[in-house]
Amino acid sequence: MSGRRTVVIVCLAFALLCAARAQAAVIIMTPEVLHDLSHGGQVTINNADFVTVDQQPTGSGVIHSFVRIGAANQGVVEGYNTDGRPLQFDEKESATFTRSEKLSDLKIVTRNNIQYYQFLLDINQESKSPLLTLNEVEIYLGNAPDLLSYSPNRSGGGTGFGPNSSFVYDLDQGTDNAIDLNYNLNSGSGSGDMWAYIPKANFDAAKAAAPGDDFVYLYSKFGIPNANNDGYEEWSGVEGPNNNVPEPSSLAALLACVTCLAALRIRRKSHPHLILAQ
Repeated sequence: MSGRRTVVIVCLAFALLCAARAQAAVIIMTPEVLHDLSHGGQVTINNADFVTVDQQPTGSGVIHSFVRIGAANQGVVEGYNTDGRPLQFDEKESATFTRSEKLSDLKIVTRNNIQYYQFLLDINQESKSPLLTLNEVEIYLGNAPDLLSYSPNRSGGGTGFGPNSSFVYDLDQGTDNAIDLNYNLNSGSGSGDMWAYIPKANFDAAKAAAPGDDFVYLYSKFGIPNANNDGYEEWSGVEGPNNNVPEPSSLAALLACVTCLAALRIRRKSHPHLILAQ
């Protein structure tokens, strides 16, 4: 009986081990939801709009790069912007293109009656193999311009910069997402490939949680399954003032009102008896 019992125990243990391995394999092999923008178009993920660029960036805002990511002969690349050195991942060293970005410098834009902060992604790939996959986008507000030791993959337990940062946005929140982009859709380096519209409400919530967090940190990762094969990937922010400019109709009404008041003042100066009559 003891021999049978041993065989049964061994069989059960082996079955449990196989089941555990199978379960682990299912967890590891869970695919990303791949959003295909390789032919153009747009997609909304976790309330943020990602829109392919079909023309040279224009408008009242100024485009300023704040992080460049790239590594020669390396298919998967990642990085974030900071003034801190040494850099942690695959960021380019130049302080002109990898630097801090203050929230107050970013311009608020309105899209479909919703306010956003607007970021531009410019990718670089070989023309003969132009596809690149964007796997991660994570945004935090930080309490200093030179933070380092970033903990990525928030959906898998990453904490950003811990107590020195407050969470804004995660591409993978709730579902593991990725975006396929096509370098050949645009005219080359510097023209931009995709706009990312991140809701202002997300930043407002982060500021409410940590009022002292004034610096925008954007972490991104590229390369699975369509690998990096040329140059660098670059993020820029649309910077500019956020003055409330009246709509054209309101502006016309305001000018008409000012003109009438000016005319009335001139008339009263020319005919003082009108003032007495009133």
